[in-house]
Amino acid sequence: MHWALFAILTVQLYLYYQAFPNDRVFTKVLVYTVYCITLIPTILATIDTFNTFGYGFGDPSALATTRFAWLVTPVFGGIVACTVQSFYAFRLYRYSGSWIAPSIIACAALALYPYTDTAPRLNLAKLGSNLPTGLAATIMLFLVGTALIDITIAGCMTYYLIKSDTGFRGTHALVTKLIRLSIETGAFTALGAIVILALFFGIPGKTYYVVPGNSISTAYANTMFAVLNSRIQILNGRMDRPTSDIFISIPSHLRDPVGEPVVSITREDFSDGSNPPMELKKINGSATAV
Repeated sequence: MHWALFAILTVQLYLYYQAFPNDRVFTKVLVYTVYCITLIPTILATIDTFNTFGYGFGDPSALATTRFAWLVTPVFGGIVACTVQSFYAFRLYRYSGSWIAPSIIACAALALYPYTDTAPRLNLAKLGSNLPTGLAATIMLFLVGTALIDITIAGCMTYYLIKSDTGFRGTHALVTKLIRLSIETGAFTALGAIVILALFFGIPGKTYYVVPGNSISTAYANTMFAVLNSRIQILNGRMDRPTSDIFISIPSHLRDPVGEPVVSITREDFSDGSNPPMELKKINGSATAV
């Protein structure tokens, strides 16, 4: 599961590299940093898997050995989750123009980051054993808080995107696409945290929660890359945004030989994915922002 998500992440990184060479330096640094951070738990999880099912084959005690699990989920999962949620908070500010909701979301994400301090304590415990009450409560707080933050981000993004809808067909199609993307990415990461929580407390003494726990960092990274790559447009594809052509009434002596108007007004919507869409009117090849 972790390898599959990391493979998807690698493809998304390649698409980003090919499609957006002119992105801001900060965005590029963020993308490549998140990928490198996600690469580390992928290596550690691979080592753990081989040690458990390879060297530890036939040894039941190998299944309960912590190894690098205390680093993969609490440390790197927490770092990537905090980074991606802060990215969403900044993106929300760009759409809303207000710092109130983004600041609350960013502060909540940073407040949950101390969950990584539980890593040393988790390292001393066995995966299949009952954890101390304080450690279990801290883990529950992190998972519940992470899910609530993701749901809040999706809800706020949807609200502000609906407010920005101008009613034009092209703009409405873009807003609908962004709303769907916000809900899908928020629901994906929130569902992951809820699944870990359910397996961790619903089936005590079992290590089923390790599977989604090992993949939480790659899940968050994939959602961020999906948001950035949503700006990719396939020319002449099935999902091209519709363009409305409005032909004005032209006297017969101003028409061309085949009877078509020589002047037409084409209205299109443009957006780079990070700024509010700008509507342009193109008249005889010249464009004027309105």
